[in-house]
Amino acid sequence: MKKIILLIISTTLFSPLWLAGQGYYNQENFGNRSILLSGNVTGSVDDLGLTYYNPARIALIENPVFSINAKAFQVKTANIENVFGRDNKLSDSRFEGVPSLIAGTFKIEKWENHHFAYAFLSKQRTRLNLVFAKEMDEDDVADGLGEINRFVGDFKLDNKETDEWFGMSWGTKLRDNLSIGVSTFVSIYNYTGTYDLRFATESDVLGVDLFNNEINFGQSSYGIFWKLGLAWKLEKVDLGLNVDLPYLEVINDGRFRYQRFLSGLDPENEDFQFYDFESLETKRKEPMGISIGMGVPIKKHKLHFKADWHAGLSEYSRIKIPAVEEGGEGFAFKEELNSVINFGLGVEVYLNEGLNLYGSISTDFSPVESSANIFDLVEGDDRDANFDADYMHYGLGVDIKLRKVKLVVGTTYSTGSGDFGEPIEFPNPGVEVPVNDDLSQVTVTRWRFILGLEVPIFGYDLEVK
Repeated sequence: MKKIILLIISTTLFSPLWLAGQGYYNQENFGNRSILLSGNVTGSVDDLGLTYYNPARIALIENPVFSINAKAFQVKTANIENVFGRDNKLSDSRFEGVPSLIAGTFKIEKWENHHFAYAFLSKQRTRLNLVFAKEMDEDDVADGLGEINRFVGDFKLDNKETDEWFGMSWGTKLRDNLSIGVSTFVSIYNYTGTYDLRFATESDVLGVDLFNNEINFGQSSYGIFWKLGLAWKLEKVDLGLNVDLPYLEVINDGRFRYQRFLSGLDPENEDFQFYDFESLETKRKEPMGISIGMGVPIKKHKLHFKADWHAGLSEYSRIKIPAVEEGGEGFAFKEELNSVINFGLGVEVYLNEGLNLYGSISTDFSPVESSANIFDLVEGDDRDANFDADYMHYGLGVDIKLRKVKLVVGTTYSTGSGDFGEPIEFPNPGVEVPVNDDLSQVTVTRWRFILGLEVPIFGYDLEVK
């Protein structure tokens, strides 16, 4: 019994790797060269990542271009130390696809001085899906099965979060060297989670004992993000300002289901609970953010600087879940964010007419004071299951100008580390799980490999004034 519980706990400890993107602001970047510059392009973006970083820059693009962030892939690795009070180290890796961007520009003849772009981007796609099922024998259980003839354990953890953006950008010049712009994105957001823990034993004395504890939740939100941009082009520097307005939620919906069954023991210890709630009140909040940046040409090379600030959020309930017991309190599913400031630097090195080299570094400090996740619903609201780590992002790649297309090839590397408490407390008083008073140390690394294309349409090439 002890062994299977330790195995299940070990599996759940890897969850920080897949939940780490929640709440961070610089985990994803969009636009071919903007990715290699780690998003440090608020004042100097020259690809269609401008729809995301600074829509005012669109007024500096003379001709339409179609941009694709081709399918990119990443390798994530987590190393966990100080598990269960021992010095052993756990590791896990995963290879998967990453969010992407498709964007293009267009003009309307009657509005000659106005510039437009469209964009489809996957703002977030994260999935944690862990399954553990095994029938235990004498070799699997440290103290033997004793009077138990058969013992089966089954555990599932499924957590999925997606955020798809569809939008338009507009920009125009106020003066030859000053432009303004606005991006409007419609967001389709879905967040679901499942926790399912089952035990079954069979013995000659006690018969069949069954335990099942399952929790399911879902949150959907449809709303709008606005980005307001300013761009200046001076003699020796490009400057930019981008303001992210707070998220405007238009439609929301939530659901929650809880079941807990325990049978086969003494009648006083048996349990039967089942609750299914639909159309719950939910709330999704994203705070205001301000980013400033500049691009400094040095002969044919260029430096890119950026600083961004994001406001905090007071504690609020992501899903308001009714009490499942009369006179009791509902499950807590709350979130609270601190304000953060991040910085970044990118370097663009001119090699020849057909080849540029890019390198970058940026910070990604955690805003999480408390985050709403599946662990909050398992054993009450007094458990700290937050992964609070500060990340560093690095980028390196090349921009290759071919006859008909621009090809961007490169890689990015991210790393972060922090503390994480054991998030699962198993409801079985007959099992002693080793107590670890110290938090586990989690180190997360991520490699991404990128291939992007920019394809001229209508016979034009991309040109930045």
